[in-house]
Amino acid sequence: QIACVGIAAPTPDWASYAASEGSIPTRCADGTSGTVFSSAAPNVTLFAKDYTSPRALRSNLQWSGMILDNRLSATVDATYSRNMNQASTFDLNFNPVQQFSLADEEGRPVYARATSIVPTTGSIAPGEARVASAFSRVSELRSDMQSDAKQLSVQLRPFSFSSGFTWSLSYVYANARERIRGFNNTAGNPIEAAWGRSSFDSRHQIIYTFNYNAFDFIRLGWYGAFRSGTPYTPIVGGDINGDGYQNDRAFIFNPAATTDTALASGMRSLLATGSGSARECLESQVGHIAARNSCQGPWSTTANLTFSFNPVKVRMPQRANISFQISNPLGAADVLLHGD
Repeated sequence: QIACVGIAAPTPDWASYAASEGSIPTRCADGTSGTVFSSAAPNVTLFAKDYTSPRALRSNLQWSGMILDNRLSATVDATYSRNMNQASTFDLNFNPVQQFSLADEEGRPVYARATSIVPTTGSIAPGEARVASAFSRVSELRSDMQSDAKQLSVQLRPFSFSSGFTWSLSYVYANARERIRGFNNTAGNPIEAAWGRSSFDSRHQIIYTFNYNAFDFIRLGWYGAFRSGTPYTPIVGGDINGDGYQNDRAFIFNPAATTDTALASGMRSLLATGSGSARECLESQVGHIAARNSCQGPWSTTANLTFSFNPVKVRMPQRANISFQISNPLGAADVLLHGD
């Protein structure tokens, strides 16, 4: 790989590149080879000696019975899972010597020298914070992380049998936490590991099904679900702390307190016109580095419609079957009624 930052980056000539691949640069700008802003050091990936497959310890408790004078059948299920030997990445070539800190970002540590940062863009030289300059990242794959998952589900369905119409309704509450290292998501030292909400932690889910047999001729089935949003982290589109990874959590600047007019204007616009969930998340963390997975996306819904014909009614062999499935029928209906 070749990494060229700042003065080492060749001036792009897109027209020439499009006309001939031979004109695409294969080295950094002349006179910058050997400087900190020019690097051709390779990445290395290896497995730790004690790397092992993930393990999980799960327990389950379930109750089933009749409720409401035997009108409904109810099932309550509780599950706990402890997941061990989860995978992680550790950069053996990262040098954790702090060079300075950012006072206006709660003292965020920076592991790159100030002279290795491009003043106009903030880009950091690729060879910074390395133990051995002959390599870039030396990623050791380890199995030293853990996660916990808890789930409680309640399902209701009618007890009486009906050949014409049946339904079911379920509610699922889930809570998943995981321990990860800062090389994936960091606000400080990437070597440190901490517990936090899992990125797949959708807390609430409502699932429903309807099945209808119309005149014993066509059978209709509808499966749908409403799911709460999954969490996400406000991340900066670049490397701030100089560890070589674009995984730094954003500092939520207070537009009333910063002297940077462009930054203040951008934050005011975001807090005024951004999505409701994003505004709520950012407003609660103004003046601080965003917490990991502190924001949450909106609810979503999915649905599937299936219908099949009774082979006897359509004079087909009993072993034959014709069925159709429509994914996202609500979206299809919206397109039919309102256009694209």
